Amino acid sequence: SKMAPSDRKFKVCICGGAGGIGQPLSMLMAMDDRVGELSVYDLTVSAVPAEGVATDLAHLNMGSRVRAFGLDPKSGDKPKDKLKECFYDADLVLIPAGVPRKPGMDRSDLLKINLGIAKDLVEACAKFCPGAIIGLIVNPVNSVVPAMCEVYRRHGLDPKKIVGVTTLDVVRANKFVHEITGAKISDVHVPVIGGHAGASILPLFSQDAAGATIPKEKIADLDKRVQ
Repeated sequence: SKMAPSDRKFKVCICGGAGGIGQPLSMLMAMDDRVGELSVYDLTVSAVPAEGVATDLAHLNMGSRVRAFGLDPKSGDKPKDKLKECFYDADLVLIPAGVPRKPGMDRSDLLKINLGIAKDLVEACAKFCPGAIIGLIVNPVNSVVPAMCEVYRRHGLDPKKIVGVTTLDVVRANKFVHEITGAKISDVHVPVIGGHAGASILPLFSQDAAGATIPKEKIADLDKRVQ
């Protein structure tokens, strides 16, 4: 018999699952009772290998099945060639991957490196799970997301399946309003529009009941704190 919509379990894939964002993100997914299968992928050179992360998560008192996948960066292997089991038929792919900007690194160098990392993973999604939602947490998000949308267009796939994860901006805006006004944090909902870099991040404090009470002369500095 067919599963009722509310009973359906989802397959989630975390690419970069052994990193600083990937590990807690993998734990949150493994603890979600809507997740039936979780793939944790990372490079084998990670300080904590994906196998270690997956083993720990597999011990959680939850129903999700957790599996680890890895590639040796020295091998030259691509995810689309070697990671079918990891990506196949996934419903959601979250990509907290890429390198952070280091002192002295030009922004164009960062973009080139992270575009390459994202492209390899998105190509695997296009091949093995073209219907999945892809959440990119790869900086600079403003540039990486539209570039990956073009990759999907070239494959004849829906670019709207690819989104940038910018929840951090919303969380910051809500917390700052709570701290300033004393409003209950669960009642604060500041919409943030624009992009995910500097001045492109635009929190609309006036659209939240508590945020609208903040004096106008404080808004410019509050914008910078969120950005």
